[in-house]
Amino acid sequence: MSFSFSCASTENQSNNNPNLRNLKDYSQYTNMLEVLQSVGRLRVRGGKVFMEGYNTTNATNEEPLYVIDGVVVGNSLSNLDRLIQPVQVSSVRTLRGMQASSRYGDQGRFGVVLITTINKR
Repeated sequence: MSFSFSCASTENQSNNNPNLRNLKDYSQYTNMLEVLQSVGRLRVRGGKVFMEGYNTTNATNEEPLYVIDGVVVGNSLSNLDRLIQPVQVSSVRTLRGMQASSRYGDQGRFGVVLITTINKR
């Protein structure tokens, strides 16, 4: 028995990286808050970003951990805005629960936002 697979290829999916399957053009946004508002599982309230589910079940006011190209940059949106512009963003993914905790320890307890830049691809 043999199987054959095919996949659509686009210009943005170079290097056959499976994390880049659903690329979105973030250059239309003016700041990182707008970028994060467009990502599923993330909610924005009062200029802060929250991982869906975490802050509705507990009384914390903690933002998720932000990671750009594998480098932990903290859990403050203001840090993120100083480090990266929307035009540089290639993809945004989220990690929750055990996935986030096992990779990032206690820092990832409120979720992790993984940002890949165009240069990193």
